[in-house]
Amino acid sequence: VAGTVPTSDDPTLPSITFRFWVISTIFSAFAAAVGQFMYFRYNQVYLNNFAIILMTYPCGVMMGKVLPDWRIGFHWPFDFLFARGTFVGGSLNPGPFNIKEHTLIMVAASTNSGQAYATDILAIQRLFYGPKQDPDNVGWCAALLLIITTQCVGYGFSGLCRKWLVTPAPMWWPSNVVLANILHVFHAKSNEGVVADRQGLFNKLTAWVIIYEFLPQYFATYLGKISIICLAFGSQGGGFMYLSFDWSALSGSSPLFTPFWAQMNSLLAVFISTWIVAPWMYRKNIWGANMFPLAAAGNFDVYGAPYKVSMVLNNKTLVVDDAKYEAYSPLRLTTYWALSYGTNFAVITSLLVHVALFNGKEILDVHIKIMRKYPEVPHTWYLATLVIFLGLSILTWLTLSSLIQWWGILLAMVTVIIFVVPIGMIQAIANIQIGTNVLTEFIFGLAVPGKAIANVCFKTYGYNAMSQALNLISDLKLAVYLKIPPKSMFICQLYATFIGAIVNYAVLDLIIRNVPAVCANHPGTTIAFDPAWDTTSPKIFYTASLIWGAVGPARMFGPDSPYHPLLWFFLGGVFIPIPCYLLYRRYPNFGWQYVNWPIFLLGWGGGPANGSGASYLTVLFLSWYSQYYAKRYRRNWYDKYNYTISAALDSGTIITAIICYL
Repeated sequence: VAGTVPTSDDPTLPSITFRFWVISTIFSAFAAAVGQFMYFRYNQVYLNNFAIILMTYPCGVMMGKVLPDWRIGFHWPFDFLFARGTFVGGSLNPGPFNIKEHTLIMVAASTNSGQAYATDILAIQRLFYGPKQDPDNVGWCAALLLIITTQCVGYGFSGLCRKWLVTPAPMWWPSNVVLANILHVFHAKSNEGVVADRQGLFNKLTAWVIIYEFLPQYFATYLGKISIICLAFGSQGGGFMYLSFDWSALSGSSPLFTPFWAQMNSLLAVFISTWIVAPWMYRKNIWGANMFPLAAAGNFDVYGAPYKVSMVLNNKTLVVDDAKYEAYSPLRLTTYWALSYGTNFAVITSLLVHVALFNGKEILDVHIKIMRKYPEVPHTWYLATLVIFLGLSILTWLTLSSLIQWWGILLAMVTVIIFVVPIGMIQAIANIQIGTNVLTEFIFGLAVPGKAIANVCFKTYGYNAMSQALNLISDLKLAVYLKIPPKSMFICQLYATFIGAIVNYAVLDLIIRNVPAVCANHPGTTIAFDPAWDTTSPKIFYTASLIWGAVGPARMFGPDSPYHPLLWFFLGGVFIPIPCYLLYRRYPNFGWQYVNWPIFLLGWGGGPANGSGASYLTVLFLSWYSQYYAKRYRRNWYDKYNYTISAALDSGTIITAIICYL
C-alpha cells in the first residue's frame, strides 16, 4: 500500500459538488438499469469499477471546462449534506474535476453495477410461484420497500465495525489499492515521474488489450477454454484442467491483487475436490453418484431425472405435501454438490474459530492519521440508519404477513451481528468474501419449514445486509486511501442505493411484462425459448428456495437422508483451525498463519460444476508471478506497475466486451 497509495492530501478539494450530483445520478441509474437488464441475458456484461472510471472521467472534465462559475443558493459553510464550494451556497464549477469527486461518482455508480439481491425474490415470485404478469403478486410499494430495506439496513452496521475493519493497517482491502492506483493515474500531475510512467503504461496496455480481447471474445472464442485433458483424450476430460487466455474469464479471481496465500488456499481446495475427491466418489458410487452428472448443480429424483417440483407442492399454499413427497421421490443432488453444502457448513464454524485465534494485533494506519482532519461520521448517523431501515424492514414483513413473521427480521439481524466482523476481517486481508446464504437458509428452514418465499426473504435480509455493510466498510477504507471525508462517502452510498432500487424494480417489471422469452421456463408455459434471454440466475435462486424452503433441511439432512452425515461438518469446522494455530504458536516463522481453513473450505465448492473452473490453472500462474515472484524479487517493479497492469487489463476487457455486445 505504501508504495502505491500516496500519503499526501489537499483538504481544499471539494468532494460533493454539482458535478457529483449530476454525474452520479445519471450513472447510478444507468448502472442499475444495465445490471438488471443483464440479469435476464445469456451473455452478461456488467459495468465494473474500471469501466465506470473511464466513462465518467470525460464527463467530469467536460463539466469542469464548460460550466460557469456561478454561485447559487444560500451560504452553506458546513462539511455535511453539501460540501463547501458546491452549488448550495457555492459555485456550479468550483475548479477542475478532481479525484475526490471522481471517486464518489465511481462509488455511487458501482453500488448499482449489479441487480439488487432482493429482485431475485420478486423474479421467482412472478416467474415460478405466482401469475407471471401480475405485479400485485407482491405489489409495487412492498416491492420497493423490500429492495430498499435489504440494500440499506446493512449500512447501519458499517459504522459500528470501523474500529476493527477500517482503522487497523492490516485491514488493507486489496481491491481498493487497485482503484486508488487507477484514480491517481487519471488525476495526479503528469510531470511526476512515477505517475507519468504509470499513466503511459496504462494507456498503451489498455489499447493493446482492447485489440487482443476481440480474439477470445469474438473471433477465436476457443481461447477462453482450452482443455489439456480433452486435447489428450478427446471428450473424456470431466471439465478439469482448463487453460484460459481470456482476461474476462480470469479477472473474477483477481489474480494480480489477491494475496498469493489466499489464492493457494482456495485453488488447492478446488484442485483436491475436482481432481481427486469428486472422481473418487463418482467411481465408488457414493450417495448414488452414478445416477447423476459428475458435478452438476441441479436437482434430481432418485431415478436421476430432473426433479419435478409440481409433483410435491400443494398448488394453493406452495408448501410441500408430505404424502406427495413420499409418493414421488425425495430430492437428490449430485455427490459433489451435496459435499459442497457440507463444506459450507464447516466454513461458518471454522470462520468464527479462525478469526478468534488469528485476529492479530491492530496497528493504526498512517492514512488514518491524515484523515483525522476530517470529521468522522457520528455513530448516531449509523444508529439512525439502522433503526429507520430496521423499522421499515419490519413494516415490509408485516405487509407480506401471509408469508413471513416480523420476528424473522430480528433473527436475520442477529446473524449479521455475529458474522460481519469475522467475514470482514477475512475479506479485508484476502479479498475473498465468505457468504452466509447457506447458513441463513438452513436456520430459517429449520425454524419455519415448508415456506419457500419466507426462506429466501430471510436469507436476503441476513446475507445481503451483511454484504452491504461490508461494501460500505470497503468504501470507507477507500475514502481513507484517497482522503475523502467519511460523511461524503456515507451520503454518496445511501443516495445511490435509493436511485438504484427504484431503477432496478422499474426495469424488472418492464422486462417481465414486455419480454415473453423470460417466462419460457415458467411452469406450464408454451412460450418459445429465445437463446438471447436467460433465466439461469432466477432459476438458481428458485432451486435454493425449494431445497431450503419448500423441502427444508429437516428432509434434506434428516436421519433418513443419505446427506445426514454432512451435519457433522458443523462440528468439524470448530476443531479444524486449532492444530494450525498451535503449530503457528510453536513455529511462528514456518508460515502456518497462512493456512486459512475458511477460505479453503469455501474454495471446495468453487469447482467446475458448470464449467466455472475453466481458468484456475491460468489464475494460479498469474497469481504466483504477481503476488509471489514479482512481489518478493521484483519489488520496485511490483510497486510501480502491478496494480496499473491489473487496472489496464480490466479496463480494456470491459471496453471490448461492451463493443462486442453492441
